[in-house]
Amino acid sequence: MKVLLIEDEPDMVALLEATLTPAGFEVHAERSGDDIEALLERHDPQVVIVDVMLFGSRADGFEVVRRIRRVAGHEETLVVVLTALEGEEYARRAREAGADLYLSKPFSPLELLERLQSAELLTD
Repeated sequence: MKVLLIEDEPDMVALLEATLTPAGFEVHAERSGDDIEALLERHDPQVVIVDVMLFGSRADGFEVVRRIRRVAGHEETLVVVLTALEGEEYARRAREAGADLYLSKPFSPLELLERLQSAELLTD
């Protein structure tokens, strides 16, 4: 399963790659979601994991999620929002933008892996 990771923190990218790649996921990491339409076309992911706070990016993670949902063929792509922002307000904003899953940092990489593996079984 192909995963597009939109994350600006190198340590988080390394952690997620180290967790997902050995489990058979093909991870493509990008620092910004500004060109999400082109990234979706280039990588054609089944899953997009996006951080909400993308420093140096014009679009925050909520906007990236909204734009994913408008791209033909990606209306049903599994979208996971990761963020250091906590609280029901942010979870609500993620859901309203179109996210399927919201996880606050710090989170368990194994929990994320289990959820992605469950989603993979549902789509097979």
